[in-house]
Amino acid sequence: MSAIRVMIAENDSAQMQSLCTALDRQDSMDIISTVSSRETAIKHLTASPDIMLLNSDVLKDYPLSRFMHSIHAKSPQTRIIYMLQQTPSDDELISDIRTGVRGYFKTTDLPAFMIKAIHCVFDGGIWAERRVLEKTISNPLLLTESIQAHLPGLPALTNREREMLAQVLKGASNKEIAVSSSISERTVKTHLYRVYRKLNVKSRTKAIALLSQS
Repeated sequence: MSAIRVMIAENDSAQMQSLCTALDRQDSMDIISTVSSRETAIKHLTASPDIMLLNSDVLKDYPLSRFMHSIHAKSPQTRIIYMLQQTPSDDELISDIRTGVRGYFKTTDLPAFMIKAIHCVFDGGIWAERRVLEKTISNPLLLTESIQAHLPGLPALTNREREMLAQVLKGASNKEIAVSSSISERTVKTHLYRVYRKLNVKSRTKAIALLSQS
């Protein structure tokens, strides 16, 4: 398996060095670019990074939505993880995720935590607290309809599948879904397998990632 290609956009030299030291020790990751400005980050997208670790301060007053548009246009496979000096409000985090940010961590977090975040986002998930993910998917049933509107080729979900998906997006475990729906866990797994197959994803986090973009 090829290494995860990482770009670091950080305007604090000490933090940049710390990140490089931590990631250089990972055989599964390859730092392909380090930049300190938004303009340089966009230019270096020609290197096609899988993950961009972005200190939000690098954007300054530049709108995140416009920055994401540039990324999608030049390197659509690149996923953004925010590096935060302090944790903003849930509403701000939800807005960032809906704009396209796939995860976040604080610059004071342990390297092991950052590594997990990178792997999660690279695999198609969103790295965020459960409460933030739950709030991001504010109306799951409507969002499944929204996905079908944006992806006309998507097979329609049955009412039962929509019910299962809605509970998953609220954070319920298979066991909790089984109890509330008066069915076996095995049946829940069968329904969810069909849901994920229709959405063309392989896990809960990837389903949430897809829905959050609707």
